[in-house]
Amino acid sequence: MDMDRLFQDVQGLLGRTLHNTPSPEEKELFRIAAAALMFISETGRILSFEDYLQHGKEDPPYAVAAFKTREEADTWLRKHSEPPHGAHILIADEYHLVAYRREHDIRGLLKLPVIEHYLEELARRGPTTPVASFSTREAAIAWLQSQPEPPRNAFISISGKYHVALYHRLINHRALYPLPMTGEPG
Repeated sequence: MDMDRLFQDVQGLLGRTLHNTPSPEEKELFRIAAAALMFISETGRILSFEDYLQHGKEDPPYAVAAFKTREEADTWLRKHSEPPHGAHILIADEYHLVAYRREHDIRGLLKLPVIEHYLEELARRGPTTPVASFSTREAAIAWLQSQPEPPRNAFISISGKYHVALYHRLINHRALYPLPMTGEPG
């Protein structure tokens, strides 16, 4: 996919639509959409955006950082010069939303059920045959950490229960989650 060409085509479409839109409110929305594309381009995020377009539905929900403890995350948030408002971070593999109000320097982390929705969707589609089986979670974690190129998501079995091994590519983070269903893996 030629992202430069795609961006030009989308910006052309936005410009033509903007030109033909009578409503000032809708014109402003098209200007904001065009500005978002320029921001992606000018901040060097085109390749990340391309990955998102190609793998967004398969990949686990995006996160910009991972921390083992809430204390580590709070320290990061406190020391960050401008926290990424609206981004997700992982704390002990649970998703949190970064909230930041620049004008009053208000910072916070809000726990969200982001991973639960993703896991429910994987379970709804039905798990495939596990790529590996383990008797303990520790053995599964050791296996996942030893993978030179881990799968974005892969079903595994731990003590006869389905789990999914996830790889958060953008932050090079690996995690295991129980799949929200019961039953014997295939």
